[in-house]
Amino acid sequence: MKLKLKNEVLIDNAQSIITATLTNSNEIIMLMSSGEVVKYKIKEQFYESLFLVKSNIGYPDNGFDVNAKSTIYTLDSIVVIVNDFKRHGYIHYAEKYNALHLCREDYHADISKYPIALFKKENIPHIIFGVAWNHLQIMNLDTRQVLTASKSLIEENAEERHIEFYKKNEEINKLPWPHNYNHFFGELLLSPNNTKFLSSGWTWGSSDSYNIYDIKKFINNNRISDIKIGFWEHENRAVCWIDDETIAVAYNPFIEGDDYSTIDSSIEIHLYKLDNEKVELIKKIQITENIVNSKLYFNKKITSFVSFSEIGLVIISLEGKITFQDKNLKIDGYSNDNNLLFTIDNDKIIIYEIKI
Repeated sequence: MKLKLKNEVLIDNAQSIITATLTNSNEIIMLMSSGEVVKYKIKEQFYESLFLVKSNIGYPDNGFDVNAKSTIYTLDSIVVIVNDFKRHGYIHYAEKYNALHLCREDYHADISKYPIALFKKENIPHIIFGVAWNHLQIMNLDTRQVLTASKSLIEENAEERHIEFYKKNEEINKLPWPHNYNHFFGELLLSPNNTKFLSSGWTWGSSDSYNIYDIKKFINNNRISDIKIGFWEHENRAVCWIDDETIAVAYNPFIEGDDYSTIDSSIEIHLYKLDNEKVELIKKIQITENIVNSKLYFNKKITSFVSFSEIGLVIISLEGKITFQDKNLKIDGYSNDNNLLFTIDNDKIIIYEIKI
């Protein structure tokens, strides 16, 4: 496995690039230091201004923070940008509206990544977005109708579980029940077929709490129904979909307190199989690099994991073998569909292609 330098793109407009994403091999969407979100065609060297992440409204927290960590999401011509660990974001839909404002509550937003996912349902674009720590909405982007506007924050069968639990346990706290959903939504990952999404969130304890949701059920059922993958130490661990039924989760046996583990124990990637309403651990892959806090993707073209963080880039086979590593390469983004990685250097974007 190797990296091939594909492009060096210099944006000559006296601005620095804050964050970016590749929509395809020839197009980059960027947030500039001025607050301008732009589209850049690489071959044509064509630069188009889309919108500004600024508002005339005086928000108590000053609104969107250009200099804070942000992520850009795209679907066809739709561009969504949010501050990852703050409250604000925008939706730009060229054929419909310029910059539709998003805003979530700030309860622990500083440690809960803004939940965003874009998908198509019957060829119509939709967005899943967070409005509070335990509350997601799904909106039709063509009509701007929030399809989950009346959705309850109570889980399915919450009453039955409460009654069964207190048949065997003393009820010390005399509180109203059932209580609202107890999950801090985090980064959202769509399954490859866009029928389900995974929330890499957390719950009080505090613990990593990773759950799967069926999109059709989420829209049509009034109550919340999830499939819990697991609870672990609060590490914000790496996770990705392998296919529509398989999820990979990074795992440190020593941190989790596994029997006979030591500080030198191998890091693992756990594979979980989704079967109807439950998941089953089917495989443990031992690896030599600590990728627990890294970004993790599965690339079907090379049947390998692609992982990167401040400690560099590493590509790992399904058997756990490292097939490429560069500890000095700082990667800022990855397009799994196009097999491209990129690095941002002030006003320049350097694009690499993974080659076998």
